[in-house]
Amino acid sequence: MAPRRLPSLKALRAFEAAARHGSFSAAAGELSVTHAAISHQIRALEEDLGAQLFHRTGRHVELNERGQKLFPALTAAFEQMAEAWAQAGAKDSAALTVSVEPSFAARWLVLRLGKFNRAYPEIELRLLPSAEVVDFSREDVDIGVRYGLGGWPDVVSEKLFEATVYPVCAPSLIDPRKPIRKPEDLKAYPLLHEETMQHWLNWLEQAGVKHPRWAAKGPLFIEASLALQAAASGQGVALANDTLAMADLAEGRLVRLFDIEMPDEEGYWLVYPEGNRKPKVDAFRRWIREEAGLGPPEDPNPPEMLTPRGRGRAVR
Repeated sequence: MAPRRLPSLKALRAFEAAARHGSFSAAAGELSVTHAAISHQIRALEEDLGAQLFHRTGRHVELNERGQKLFPALTAAFEQMAEAWAQAGAKDSAALTVSVEPSFAARWLVLRLGKFNRAYPEIELRLLPSAEVVDFSREDVDIGVRYGLGGWPDVVSEKLFEATVYPVCAPSLIDPRKPIRKPEDLKAYPLLHEETMQHWLNWLEQAGVKHPRWAAKGPLFIEASLALQAAASGQGVALANDTLAMADLAEGRLVRLFDIEMPDEEGYWLVYPEGNRKPKVDAFRRWIREEAGLGPPEDPNPPEMLTPRGRGRAVR
């Protein structure tokens, strides 16, 4: 390959700064040199090129046609060099920032984080509870758990759970004088709603209850975790997402009332930007998949992996 023929980098920097500011003096101030030094560098650049690059108009300068062709490409090149230099000097932080849907964070993920911390003590885990769709290109987030239908642009999506919903309440709520034997019996109890009252209407209709207009009343909670907390404290009957209610059901704070369940069209997804396969990201990805009962992913070309503490080899 023939060697590249390029002029002085100092001269190119002087030209780019002067073109951007429209002034030799302003360029000199940015680069911490004298006005004469900028003028000399640009004159040398023009002599090397064999053509002028500026129209000189008193204190100000304007790019001529040749200068206008050179300036955009040169600016882009300097920006790319600055970004590459910053990336080369940046250390791969041990911190792992996870954006996660708040209810999932509170009622599923936090309960299991001790396992992750014990397996990967070198990773500093940072949870960012948020219902907003994170923009990985603009925010300092490595990986996330979203609730929805999937198919988000510009990210890899891996489904963790397909949830179903069914009625739950605290054991203490049930009045022996008002037994709950069939869905219609719920009319005697307060219903707790999550985001919309339509969920209860849909479940009752699926359970065979005709015209359940009586269900369209009761407290409305913006997050599922709040509705489940209210149910566990005996305030009413909630429709439980089985992923979020798992711990409360296992420990007896909530009881399931019927076998009738309604599939949840949405679910919980692990998401991360394409190409973001740092060892710390992949460690969390593989760990949460195993916790969700999915097992490790089958990757034809897995990246370098961190080894969980207590094991003699990397997790596959």
